[in-house]
Amino acid sequence: MRNETLREPPPPYPCRAPGHHDPHPRRQVLTADATAHRNQPALRTCLFPGCIRQYDAISWMNGTPPPRPTWSGAGWHILKTSSIFADGGHLCPDHVAIVTTHLPRWIKAPSGRYTVACACGWTPAPQRWHRVVAALWQEHLLQAHGDLPPAPPLTDPEHRVPLAEHTEQSLAELYDRLWDAEDYATESRSAGRDFYQAWQDQNTILAGHATLAARVHNALLLARTKMTRSPRAWDTDPDDAWVYAVLIGWDCEQQHEHTDACPAQLDEMAAIHGWSSARVEAIRKHRAALALAGPNGETEAAARRAVDEEEA
Repeated sequence: MRNETLREPPPPYPCRAPGHHDPHPRRQVLTADATAHRNQPALRTCLFPGCIRQYDAISWMNGTPPPRPTWSGAGWHILKTSSIFADGGHLCPDHVAIVTTHLPRWIKAPSGRYTVACACGWTPAPQRWHRVVAALWQEHLLQAHGDLPPAPPLTDPEHRVPLAEHTEQSLAELYDRLWDAEDYATESRSAGRDFYQAWQDQNTILAGHATLAARVHNALLLARTKMTRSPRAWDTDPDDAWVYAVLIGWDCEQQHEHTDACPAQLDEMAAIHGWSSARVEAIRKHRAALALAGPNGETEAAARRAVDEEEA
């Protein structure tokens, strides 16, 4: 059997209790650095231009007090990634209301340019680079908040540069605006054609629906005529009473002030045949849907009145 040298067990690990003095200064520094690294805050800054308020997302999600009282996440809101900011954003309590009033929505023009639709109705001209519209919206937000004065209109004669003072760069900018205006005109014509095509398609759909509604109207008119001219007692059998209630209706449907002479027999039919309140409610819903397609008591009464006036 191989001889082995017996070794003494290592000394116990130093105590880490609060207040304990560690005799190794370097280990103290390393422990403090590791603790700070594990517990470092995840600060989120408000996306409102110029706002420097922050909150600690880690402590807010964990429900623990933040390292600083000013880093509390109470009242903060998150802007989703579907906005003009690809990574979303965070809003401090001071700017939630103004950003909600001017919530931006990303729009891509048919020509591949980009713009933004503000909730207040403001929309800038389409831009070639998508990041530009975010800056334009931030400028609009500052103007709405009162931090920036409104920009003067481009057509204001007081802000036009005299022709003798133009430089090569200023002329290049004017030519860029001219070319952009030509592109906007092309986009407008394309959008107009698309709207006209959509309008034609909608008219085609409506024509199809009108034809279908006319066929349904004629079928209901034929069924109502057959039932009203039949000698059959439609109130004896519960199934016949239900069919009559849906196709013709036991109550008066004319648009006038109802009197005691107006039929109001649906509740009587329900009492005779033992219909529940839920079934009566369903019958009224079905009858109201068919009455919209016509004919109904009012349209037939109007047709009779027209015939009487012609004969008179």
